[in-house]
Amino acid sequence: MEISDTEIAIPGAGTIRRWIREAPDNFLFTVVAPKSVSESGFRRTKENKATCEAVAELARDLKAKAVIFSADENFKHGKANRAALRAFLGFLPPKMPPIVFDLDAWKPSDIVAACGDRPAVAAYDPLTDDPPPKAKMVYLRLPGPAGHRSRYDEAAVAKIAEHCKSL
Repeated sequence: MEISDTEIAIPGAGTIRRWIREAPDNFLFTVVAPKSVSESGFRRTKENKATCEAVAELARDLKAKAVIFSADENFKHGKANRAALRAFLGFLPPKMPPIVFDLDAWKPSDIVAACGDRPAVAAYDPLTDDPPPKAKMVYLRLPGPAGHRSRYDEAAVAKIAEHCKSL
């Protein structure tokens, strides 16, 4: 389950305890990092360092399987942003779970190429994107055919299920 409340801010200890308490057995969490990190262009600032350390601590508390950093269309694929992304990976706390980049303006293969030998996963929509190269982990982005509040028809669900079986 992707915890997207964290995209705005890191929740308090009581909220985290409640999520853990209410989660069913064998429940898997992922955490979305606050947008402030991507809005800065993934810069290595004191504020981003503190945010990433708080995200890493939250991920440890939840035993999260991944941390997602998302960026909207304004973070374009280009030389400077490729370098920023690669440098950002070296800036993250060492105990961070696997990193997933969900970058709207980038192809999954461009994300993988930008990260080079640094460990990161490219999120992708199996209905619209070419999958990135094989990796130990896959992260599907399923925003809905008309955005996050829309629903998939049965044919699309079948296509997604078929894609998952092929992994």
